[in-house]
Formats: sequence, C-alpha cells, structure tokens
Amino acid sequence: MPREQDRADARFPAMDDSDHQDDGQNGGKDGGLGESRDGGPLPAGADQAHRLTADELAFLLRDPMLRAREAERAAKSNRSRTERRAADPAYAERLRAGDRERQRRRRLRDSIGRPEPPEPVAADLPDLTVARAEALLADHLDGNPSAQAAQLRGRPDRIRLYAEAFVAYRVLSTGGVRPTRGALAALLKSRFGRTVTPSQVQKLRDHVEGFAMAGGPWAMEASHPSGIARTRNPRKADTDSHAPRPPRP
Repeated sequence: MPREQDRADARFPAMDDSDHQDDGQNGGKDGGLGESRDGGPLPAGADQAHRLTADELAFLLRDPMLRAREAERAAKSNRSRTERRAADPAYAERLRAGDRERQRRRRLRDSIGRPEPPEPVAADLPDLTVARAEALLADHLDGNPSAQAAQLRGRPDRIRLYAEAFVAYRVLSTGGVRPTRGALAALLKSRFGRTVTPSQVQKLRDHVEGFAMAGGPWAMEASHPSGIARTRNPRKADTDSHAPRPPRP
C-alpha cells in the first residue's frame, strides 16, 4: 500500500534546476532574447530599424587619412576655382549662369502644386527723355556724398547707360508689369546698341527702380520743377512737362 508521501509526490512533481533557469532567462527584461514583452516571438525584421545602412557603415569605417586627403583635395579645388573666377570674367559668368540655372530648376520643383504668384508691379516712372533722365541723375549724384555717387560721377558712360535703361524700362512697363531681364536686355540692344549680361541687366533694373523711389532723381515728383507730384494717365504720355509753359496773364 503506497504511503501518503508517495501519493503527494505523484500529484505535485518537484521542479528541477532547469525549470528555475528557464524562468530566469525568459522572465528577464523584454521577455528574453527572441521574444516580445508578453512572451511571444518578435516579428521578423523588428530590429532592422536600428541597423546602420551600408553607406553609413562605409562612412564610419573610412580611413581617417583618406578623409583628410579628400578634404584637402576639395579645399584645393575651391581655391583654384576662386582664383580662376577672379582672373577669367567669362569663366565667372559661366559659373553664375550655372548657379542661376540650378536655382531656376529648384524654384520650378518647389512651385509644383502651388498657385501662380502674382506678376510683379513695375515702378511708376515719369515721362523723361534719355537726356533729361541723364541730367536729373547727374544732378542727384552731385549732391550725394556717398562713395557710390562719387564713383558714378567719374563715369559719364555709366550714367548714360542708366538713363537708357530708364527709358527702356518705362517703354516695357506701360502695362504696369515689371519688365523681365530678357526683354530689358533685348530692348537695350535693339534701341541703344547696348549688350549687357544677365547679371548686368539685373543691376540696371534694380538701379532704375531704386532711383525712382521717393527722394530719388527719377521719382514722379522729381520730374516737376516745383517738386509737387504730378499725376499722369497711364494711357497717355505726359509730354507737356517738356514743353515750355505759356506766359501767365
């Protein structure tokens, strides 16, 4: 007849040391290796997000001497390009043209899906001949103490170019829209025989608009001797400002 202890051992078998070791391994942080927190297996590729890419590994494992040589070559190339750009105007213009083209493509990419921007408004210019615009600009520069004005005073050819750009700008802006650089350069070429680069025509347009601001020589109020602003019909040129006034009774 079995004893009471034998019957108890049969109903409740004793746990050996391997059971305790398994509990210690699987009961650790995050459910142990290869298992989730709830004890189930981890999904395939769950640890891929924390792995470095091949490019990242190649960058980190590069030879420091190789990186130093690459940096030295890049610095030497930049110095050579800067020196050639300063000595060769044609090369410098090609670099600027490449930069403008890259900027244009980037703006086109950025503008995809966006509404069209409004057309820029042209500066309001008085009706002046080239000679009158040149005389007003020269008078303005004579009374200006800035270094730029002093430099322009010694360049009558540049003052003449500004006056021609003023007339070309005004002709192209009759519809109230700011002239493009291409149209301004084409009119300067056909009407005045001036050949200008894109960067030069950009500066000419900016100078014309700057001199047309309040207080400038080509502001609307500056075209009248009394200094009072005159209103003009955009459909009709203000030509009577150049004609002599009849004597008052």
